[in-house]
Amino acid sequence: MKRSKPLLWKVMLAGVLSIVAVTPHYGKASAASSPAISSVGWSELTDVIKPIIDLANKAGIRVSVGVRDLSGAYGNEKILLGDDSVYKPASTIKLALVSALMQQVDSGTKKLSDTVKVEPEDVVGGTGSLQKETFPQDVTIDRLARLMITQSDNTATNVLIDAVGLDNVQKVMDQLGLKVMHLGRKMFASAPTPEQDNYINAEDLATLLENIYKGSFLSDKSRNQIISWMSAQEVNTKFGAALPDAPIAHKTGENANVTHDVGYFLVPGHEIAISVMTEVNTTTDFDTAQKIGNPIVQNVAKAVYGYLLNGDSSSGDSTPLTRADFVKLIVPVLGLHSSERDYSFTDVTADNPLAPYIAAAKKAGIVNGVASGRFGLDTPISRAELISMYVRAYEYVHGEISGYSSELSYKDSDEIAAWAHESLLKAQHLGVAKGYPDGTVRPSQQATRAESLKMVERLWFPNN
Repeated sequence: MKRSKPLLWKVMLAGVLSIVAVTPHYGKASAASSPAISSVGWSELTDVIKPIIDLANKAGIRVSVGVRDLSGAYGNEKILLGDDSVYKPASTIKLALVSALMQQVDSGTKKLSDTVKVEPEDVVGGTGSLQKETFPQDVTIDRLARLMITQSDNTATNVLIDAVGLDNVQKVMDQLGLKVMHLGRKMFASAPTPEQDNYINAEDLATLLENIYKGSFLSDKSRNQIISWMSAQEVNTKFGAALPDAPIAHKTGENANVTHDVGYFLVPGHEIAISVMTEVNTTTDFDTAQKIGNPIVQNVAKAVYGYLLNGDSSSGDSTPLTRADFVKLIVPVLGLHSSERDYSFTDVTADNPLAPYIAAAKKAGIVNGVASGRFGLDTPISRAELISMYVRAYEYVHGEISGYSSELSYKDSDEIAAWAHESLLKAQHLGVAKGYPDGTVRPSQQATRAESLKMVERLWFPNN
């Protein structure tokens, strides 16, 4: 099967991997021959990651870390640390496949509701629950993709490879300018030639994650679907073990002597993409390699997340947030884009830098105006408005909320305006508007910055 990556390039990669396989303590050797890569800037974050990488290198473990600022809070900085030559990707390569799949959904060539017949011969081992079921069976593409990302299901992955096509996956990688990332074979399949193997590095993964988050090649809906699947990750041996209650969306990968985790740390207002790759060169035993490598991935995750929290002083911020502030906060989180300037609100002028944010939020059905045709740029957002905007945003990402009660349980339910009543019912059903200890929800009270940021976090993690 023809690929767009040059064969010579793949042969070079195979050479690198063969060296990895036969050279003991490859991490040390490569550190000498291939100096660590570090972007200029973001020195504070570099300072918390680099000691972990250096210590691992001394122990014969090759590590590479890529981080991208997605929020703008750090000046759109990015860093790449460690030895970022080629890694065996394990299941992190499944992000390439899901990206190509969702691009096909956007083009209309596939629907998530489409079914694929899974035959007994499609079943492979390793991770995932699909292999335990009875076949043949028609399975929706939606379920296959969800299992591939949340459980790293190998059977689901292989069925999707047939449905999407290896060449189509490569086209997306080429479209994004990824130099190493390559899906050349199915899970558990052999690679007779270098071109038929799988490859990755931290830089390409960070680039892919950034492009997914910013929706550069996907619709808002497809972008949000991928992040939603990643936020429901069930394999929690790395980032998940280090940060069990944190707002993270990620995809793990482990095989032979490599153990990786990549994804998003979704601290509201401080969102980043992160890829952590490790290769243990002191053992050939899988379990031993994981016991050595997983703590390194976990330590990097803890260090980076701690850095983000240290830069976020808003967790106890009781200052009011305006309607415009909240819109500016939530629009990037939803992946909304608009080049339009909204002229329907009398207080939003053409030259207002917030106009594109407001236009995007209005187009998505997240916001409405206030009295007299105004948006209310400087109007503090009330708790009822905050909850209503949250519910609309949640439904924009996850679909319409159903099965909610027709009765509100708050002591001050009679103070809730008619326009906010249904949103409060839905929020009550989701468990994101539990109210105060005295049983009130205080709908007219001004929402604080801390409350607003928590609601943004709950867009992906309603139970937080």
